[in-house]
Amino acid sequence: MWIFTQIVIFSLLRGLLGVPAPSEVSIIVIGSGPSGIAASTKLLKNNFTNITILEAEHRIGGRINSVRFGNAYVDLGAEFCHGQEGNIVYSMEQSYNILQHSTEDFQILRSNGEKVDKKTRKKLIDFAESLAASNETTEGCEYVKSVGECLRIKAKEIPQTSQDPKEVEILTEAIEFVDAYLCSYDSSFDLNDLKSTTEYKLCGGDIYMNWNGHGYKTILEIMMEKYPNNKGLPIDDKIFMGKEVDNITNWDEDKITVTTTDGNKYLADHVIFTPSLGVLKADHERLFSPALSEDKVEAIKQRGFGAILKVILHFPDKWWDSHFYMFLFTKEDKDVLKKKNMEWLLNINGFSQAESNPNVLIAWFAGKYVPRIENLTDEEVLTAHKFVIHKFLSPYYNVTMPDKLLKSEWYSNPHFRGTYSYESAKSTAKNLQAKLAAPLNSKTGKPNVMFAGEATHPHYFSTVHGAIESGYREAERLIQLYK
Repeated sequence: MWIFTQIVIFSLLRGLLGVPAPSEVSIIVIGSGPSGIAASTKLLKNNFTNITILEAEHRIGGRINSVRFGNAYVDLGAEFCHGQEGNIVYSMEQSYNILQHSTEDFQILRSNGEKVDKKTRKKLIDFAESLAASNETTEGCEYVKSVGECLRIKAKEIPQTSQDPKEVEILTEAIEFVDAYLCSYDSSFDLNDLKSTTEYKLCGGDIYMNWNGHGYKTILEIMMEKYPNNKGLPIDDKIFMGKEVDNITNWDEDKITVTTTDGNKYLADHVIFTPSLGVLKADHERLFSPALSEDKVEAIKQRGFGAILKVILHFPDKWWDSHFYMFLFTKEDKDVLKKKNMEWLLNINGFSQAESNPNVLIAWFAGKYVPRIENLTDEEVLTAHKFVIHKFLSPYYNVTMPDKLLKSEWYSNPHFRGTYSYESAKSTAKNLQAKLAAPLNSKTGKPNVMFAGEATHPHYFSTVHGAIESGYREAERLIQLYK
């Protein structure tokens, strides 16, 4: 009886104060990637049931895209859980014990049939790692802004780093490899646009954990409570696929109008916008009416956003024995690539063994040629990879050629326009993530449009755990507003 009385009093007070119950608040979540699913599931658990999730693709996941290929799932997008300490992905998964350590065994091969020895291999990787954007300035690069400038400085010093002429030759020819290696960390197309220092924070512990063939989609299933027993939160009927948003109007009024490209209109008290920074860069003028503030537009323009690319290859049988192969083209073979119109292969980082998928290798690409590679036909891509396999691996193995492939196309997809954000060396404004995350308020000060996604996280940008935390952050904003 006492509990019933308390509920009645609470309801009366809400009515007198004009505060609607959570179930009465209408919310549109744009995008069903990790940030959109995080926001939606947290709201559902706090009695916000009037939720509509508009997804432009015909699948959920955003930049998580796990596809069945070969014997297991492969990830065309996000693949690794980066770190354990303070990583919300790891903490949610921990009780299920799915994540496993990724094998670090690797070889570096030259296109002339030589294998790089262990000492030179370590020196090359240490050289590349020393240039990666970090919280501290690289020695000798104190007065430069970009990783690209630092690489040029350090490249000139290579002859003084070794007494071994062969080692100097290998380190010198590896500059394009180092460029692609560093671009793959931050998804930039040009190291001259990548800031040499960063606000990014690395989570402690194992930074390369994989999903053991289950795919990164598992974290979405955990958030939606579909893993491991598939019971699930009541979210499926709230997700509408193929709903590309055309514009968000009247966002400064009491009710916001969201119109999709198929002509449907949706009204809501609040909108949580989770599409990528790439989408904002390309479409913010069309998407928002009234227009965004100068601060918001400046943050969108000055934050970096690029793409990496994967080519996933299936073979009729497994003939390799290492977990990762890195490739260095000699000067002569670089010239051959140009003659064959395949110089885009200089952006290859190497082949990695797909986890729990013995007949599958994943080729990684990063750098300026990624947009071009996305536009190649599967036949052109397959021909080039056969060339790589023959050139680098046939001296050591009885190779067979791939019979199937998958290719990611994040940059050319208008619903993403890339993979993840980075700190641009060309930016002059401060606190860009905070400006990206700042909500659009109504005339009465109500946060009408809120922004989530990896690019809005102050320290974990470019990661799934950053995206999830940002989705929870915006859900919590609404929970506190209607508390």
